[in-house]
Amino acid sequence: MVEEKVSADTSTLSEIIKNSDIILSYIPYQVERGRNEITLRFSRFLLFSFKDKFEIEGKINKNESSIYRLGSERKNKLEISITIKEEKSLVNIEVKYSGEKEWIVNKYLKEIVESILNGIKEEVKKETTIQTNADFSENLGKLSFITKLLMKSRLVKTEEIEIRKGQLISIISDLIQQFLSYKLIFVSGSSTSGTFRILFIGGDVRGVYVNMNGEKQMNEETLDEIEGRFKVNIYVSLEPEAILKSFRNETK
Repeated sequence: MVEEKVSADTSTLSEIIKNSDIILSYIPYQVERGRNEITLRFSRFLLFSFKDKFEIEGKINKNESSIYRLGSERKNKLEISITIKEEKSLVNIEVKYSGEKEWIVNKYLKEIVESILNGIKEEVKKETTIQTNADFSENLGKLSFITKLLMKSRLVKTEEIEIRKGQLISIISDLIQQFLSYKLIFVSGSSTSGTFRILFIGGDVRGVYVNMNGEKQMNEETLDEIEGRFKVNIYVSLEPEAILKSFRNETK
């Protein structure tokens, strides 16, 4: 059994561990693979070996855990249990084997566990890369997304600012400097003539939404045209992964 912290929100981890294709793909010593089945081959001392085809016979998915029960025609059994401990972001993995040549297969169980754990981390990394490279501009115009964003963020600065044309980007850059240690920063500005919203991820602009006098724009160039007196709020994310996750759900 192995237990290790994985930096991801529970919903992302839950989706990964419930995907049988993903979990099976990270089991080492595969010599053949089919849908919901794998053929494994293990050897010891170069003289002794074990090879068998396993098929998923049962799968139990709960909110924060998944159990895969694999069996073969020769009645050999392999069980993979994966549990997420939300309060500490811990992933617990346990693999059990029963059947022929246990003295060979059991030597490889720890390696199987570690490979699955590393696979889960790799899948989390893929998810985050896809989401953080995305353009959030359209989502910044949706009330549902803004509500989720504000619920999982903290207001760190509010300021009344007089903005002249061409100055907004440099003003905002100065305002957020002290908060760049946060992965996600959200800036909103409002005045009698309209609003603007800017989303930064990893210090880069990943979304722009402007609504001035009823005209909506979603590009950085529009920011240079903004002028007037604005109330500017700056928020930092307490749960950036959860916000990125809600973005993916918005686009489905």
